[in-house]
Amino acid sequence: MKESFSEYINKLRTNKGLTLTKLAAALDLDQSTLSKIENGKRNVPIDILPKLAEVFDLDLKHLEHEYFSEKIAEIIYPQEEPAELLKAAEEKAKFLRIKNQHQGKINF
Repeated sequence: MKESFSEYINKLRTNKGLTLTKLAAALDLDQSTLSKIENGKRNVPIDILPKLAEVFDLDLKHLEHEYFSEKIAEIIYPQEEPAELLKAAEEKAKFLRIKNQHQGKINF
């Protein structure tokens, strides 16, 4: 995706011919909130992702990847070596995943 997540939502809505009012209702948002989201003036709430996937018949995992990749990009883009940060974050995520899996096991 070459656009922001907010722009993507706007594109999906307009391509499907939905008004702000109709999409807002489907997402359990008010029209002004959706307008602010589409204009990048308000963050996209994560809890609307399943509803977005349903309304636009999209794969939820793909939508989540796009959402989270943008959040990560927003954090690291000002840094001089974002690739190094991503590599370190990937290692940290692996460590945390393993640590949490081990904490969930009970040894007798």
